[in-house]
Amino acid sequence: MAKTMSKTMSFSITIQHDFPEVIAEIKVSTQFDARETSATEFPTLFRTRSVWRKTSGYPVTEPSTIQPPEASMENCGLPPIMEGMGSLAFGLIMQRIQSVPSLNQLALIISCESLSIPPTLVSFPTQIISAVQRNGVECMDVAGDWIVTGGKNGKLRLDRWPKSDPTNVHHQPRLGRGHLSDLTSCQFFPSGEVILTTSIDMSARIFSIHPDPHKPNSSQDTPILMMNPRSFAAPHGRGVSAAGIIGKGREIVTACRDGKLRIWNVAESRVAVEESWPDSSSTAVLAIRVAEKRFLDPTGNSLPSSIESRDQNNRLFLVLALSSGVLHFVDLPSLKPITLRKSLPTDQSNSPVEAIAVSRSSDLVAWGTRSGTVGVATLNWHLSPTSSCCSSSSVNVEEEEEEAESLSLVPLASWQRTTAAVNSLEFVEDGTALLVAGDDGLPYRISIGTQPVILEEFAGYNCDPVSAIRSSSAYRQVFAAGKDGNVLVWNSPSSPLPSVTKI
Repeated sequence: MAKTMSKTMSFSITIQHDFPEVIAEIKVSTQFDARETSATEFPTLFRTRSVWRKTSGYPVTEPSTIQPPEASMENCGLPPIMEGMGSLAFGLIMQRIQSVPSLNQLALIISCESLSIPPTLVSFPTQIISAVQRNGVECMDVAGDWIVTGGKNGKLRLDRWPKSDPTNVHHQPRLGRGHLSDLTSCQFFPSGEVILTTSIDMSARIFSIHPDPHKPNSSQDTPILMMNPRSFAAPHGRGVSAAGIIGKGREIVTACRDGKLRIWNVAESRVAVEESWPDSSSTAVLAIRVAEKRFLDPTGNSLPSSIESRDQNNRLFLVLALSSGVLHFVDLPSLKPITLRKSLPTDQSNSPVEAIAVSRSSDLVAWGTRSGTVGVATLNWHLSPTSSCCSSSSVNVEEEEEEAESLSLVPLASWQRTTAAVNSLEFVEDGTALLVAGDDGLPYRISIGTQPVILEEFAGYNCDPVSAIRSSSAYRQVFAAGKDGNVLVWNSPSSPLPSVTKI
């Protein structure tokens, strides 16, 4: 892949994790310990500009000059225009949002004219679910009221997150036992009642969220154990790095460090199909995603579902994130490689792709690399006129359809905020925005387009890497799990906040 994708160097905003305590102190006193806020812009790969400031505790009464729609602003004990310290000496503005419908959490608007950083929403968590994994969260997923986290040494834990005051909820977590070493992935089946996990112990497992009737909970001090009805070990020859659920879950696909992709029949716990990916002896799969083919006619419009009518599983494909720094696409359930109409431009550094996401409508794919680059491309499938239902034999029809299918990817955007690895991505808001989390401990929400816009920064981490980020559209919440072992929860605004300019 000789082509390279033009990259936008974006900004980041960092606020000390215990800043909410400062706000509380301001209300009762003007004397308190200083806390730091900084804004940083990355104009080139290795050159940065930054402004930072320690808060000073004296009251200010000047009205805010920024009025976001449907949000009243108040000063949070800071001058409307703060004198900064660093390579540039002025321009850092910080203001508090007093109330935003449906937000109900501490939020700030921060901007810095000298760094061309527009007014940007910075939110603090409404809830912190502490110590779900004492040695750090390796993977996390959310379904309904449940959060599942995987950690070191085979630890799997299921928590019901409190939608209101956590002190009013008495819940005993449920544990999944069976894995012998670190988990590499965990995800809910579409039903939300079954969990698929993988581990470096050379196995994948399926757990039910319901308690195991053969191991009753005798007291509150005895952990509730989940059922483990299925396990998938041999022929896995090394650790299992990732897995995907095919359709409703009658089959799953695993990526193993022995260089093999395997489709498993869940009911029989046996391998149905096995294939390798390119350079599998030297290249590892770091993440996979199962998605549905979205066919277009020659004009670029989606084909009616009646024209697409075929076996549901045959309409699925698999995206692989490879340590070689590229994306690889394979057909399901055959696991045969898919040829792209044209190659997808990638990062010049060929940094390993650590995270991938596909939008719900399967028209966008996003990837994040170990060097901090995030890319987005449109994803389209095409059927040529030769795939006709009027062919003389069913064999010819099958061959023609295989030859007639083609995939095209058109780069949409690429950006980098820091050089820290990107660990997790998820499309939100019907594919118009993307959640991003990584080793820098600065998760954020960004709009998707040729010129992406930072919509929201999620504060609260004390420089701890964030391993996973997920959303709940039903409850309008964002969840992030970190290497500190905690899960942080933020509310998502249902109405627009301050308009921002393009990066």
